[in-house]
Amino acid sequence: MRDASERLPLHNEAEASLLHGILEEDGVPHIIRSFHDRAYDGLWQMQEGWGYVETSVRFAGGVRALLEVLRKNHPSSELGKEED
Repeated sequence: MRDASERLPLHNEAEASLLHGILEEDGVPHIIRSFHDRAYDGLWQMQEGWGYVETSVRFAGGVRALLEVLRKNHPSSELGKEED
């Protein structure tokens, strides 16, 4: 049986990339998915947001906390801000 998973929203590609690197380094199983679709020229991203990170419920609390820290500690960057 597959573990239950949780999806956490991501605001932009920079945030997704940084989070992926940290989770990869720490060995946390996850999938990052962008809602971008070239066929619709980003229409889904305008409606749904940039994308999400999906991880096991077991790791979701830690990933959520890490996202909060990343967004708080990078106020001068594009982290935590929507891309146009």
